[in-house]
Amino acid sequence: MKRKTFKEVDVDLNLTGTNDWGIENSDAIRVKEFILYEKNNLLEKGVKSSFIDLIISSMNEAILENKVTNELRLLFSEYLLNIEQTEYHLMLIAYWISIKDKIEFPVGYLIEELFDIKMNKP
Repeated sequence: MKRKTFKEVDVDLNLTGTNDWGIENSDAIRVKEFILYEKNNLLEKGVKSSFIDLIISSMNEAILENKVTNELRLLFSEYLLNIEQTEYHLMLIAYWISIKDKIEFPVGYLIEELFDIKMNKP
């Protein structure tokens, strides 16, 4: 099966090709859709990595807009904890934790909590 390119993903999800693709296409009401799409499609390496930013940025917006349900929190947590642990992906996670802020980037606190729990498991 062929891996999808940015152009194919843009068409499938009606997104815009931009330099900051993951951030500029984020959408608070589409977090679940984005996670399920990523889970159910083979994506090129760069697209897969950009999905991390797309999903985290969308989740950040969902938190800011008070649209996070228990189901969404669980789905997001499972997604993040199961991403491929490459150096680049871990750097993205570390970046989002580093910019955590209660007013602009509350998702950083959630990510930090998830990874603290993961690292402290016996």
